[in-house]
Amino acid sequence: MSMNMSMCTRIGRGRDGMGMALWALLGLAACNSDDAPADGTDSDTAASTTSTGPTTSADTTAGGSEDCGNGMIDEGEECDGSELGGAQCTDVNPAFTDGTLTCGASCTFDASGCTLPPDTPLVTLNEVTSDQVLIGEFVGTNDAIELHNAGTGPADLSGWRLSDDPMLLAEMTYVIPEGTMLEPGDFMVLRSFDDITMTGELPFGLDAQGVETLVMVDGSDAMVDSVTVDGYLARVSYCRVPDATGPWFQCDQTFGSENQEADTACGNGVLEAPEPCDGTDLGGNTCDGLGLGFSGGTLTCKQTCNLDADACTTDSTLVLNELSSTTDQIEIFNGGAADVDLGGLVLTDDNVDATYDVTLDTAELVFPAGTVIPPNGYLVISQGVGPGQHPFGLGAMGDRLTLVDPAGPTIIDQTQYADGQGAISWCRQPNGPGGAWETCAPSSMGSSN
Repeated sequence: MSMNMSMCTRIGRGRDGMGMALWALLGLAACNSDDAPADGTDSDTAASTTSTGPTTSADTTAGGSEDCGNGMIDEGEECDGSELGGAQCTDVNPAFTDGTLTCGASCTFDASGCTLPPDTPLVTLNEVTSDQVLIGEFVGTNDAIELHNAGTGPADLSGWRLSDDPMLLAEMTYVIPEGTMLEPGDFMVLRSFDDITMTGELPFGLDAQGVETLVMVDGSDAMVDSVTVDGYLARVSYCRVPDATGPWFQCDQTFGSENQEADTACGNGVLEAPEPCDGTDLGGNTCDGLGLGFSGGTLTCKQTCNLDADACTTDSTLVLNELSSTTDQIEIFNGGAADVDLGGLVLTDDNVDATYDVTLDTAELVFPAGTVIPPNGYLVISQGVGPGQHPFGLGAMGDRLTLVDPAGPTIIDQTQYADGQGAISWCRQPNGPGGAWETCAPSSMGSSN
């Protein structure tokens, strides 16, 4: 595209009320014809429609990763609590030179304490919606993405690329035209191309039900910013608070102006659909009421407004008894008075909730019939791909382990440990059912802890 972006857009200063970014009505088709596919859509469905979303239940993800708040970096999280995965300010955005990076409540980076040199641009992904824009100048358009320059110098965006495909495939990537400048404090709003109205710029849409990652690189292909978006959470708006440097939250729509965290969102202490809990309000849920085989323990609410059953317990005499994240060995103990055949039971480090489907678990051990543990007997399982071995490793920075009957599913026993706790041994003390989990030394695989 040879046309200068200034002919296609008007970029306004949202902070001072001077207006918001607007794609000019004249010349839109010409501005989009080089970058949009012939039908203006992709597999994500650019013109997404409002959906009722998942059913409210104990396993509904109401905000961020369902494990956010457990002190471990799980899939879909940038960070968790004090655990930053070794990241520093310069890793978050190359414009930063120093400062203190922290982790926000949504388990995304908070760079508000990072340092930016004078006369330096800071361009980031700032707000997205996976559905329609409901208010403002862009009302009625679909799947919008906002960029913001929170720096102190102008940014030349010539040749920058934005995509929902980490491989930046051409047909799924928008290339910002030559000569495009984003001044300090300004916002730029890009929308999925609509072949009916012939408006929009992006050759991709955002899945309103799935999770995908947006990436933005500069003209030299250096990564500038990225964000993993849960499309269901982004149906209204998913944005940074404060703009450009803050962690991501569910937000009110403010495309083209300063972001605002939503009042009716996870973390306000008020139970709202589709949240199963919020703060101390568990919606009447209990451990034994989850239908997962728990008989007691303490049910809590994660900061992502998902029910946390990690402290729930079962009355099973067949228990997980010891593990080591260094040797990847796992011990199961039969504290009952009769032989137990583990045939059909599953050992996994995946999350197990009411939706667990063993056929979708990509790394698990399904015990064959005839795997018998006698009374007061131990079974030690090593990591590997052979018969009777588990194919997953135990994370040194923390992990979850569950023994589950997939019919139901019914949790037989579970444990979770944090960074370093399982390096030598994470075991029950005293040995067997009723023992509390703690860091142990030395390891005692195959015998009493």
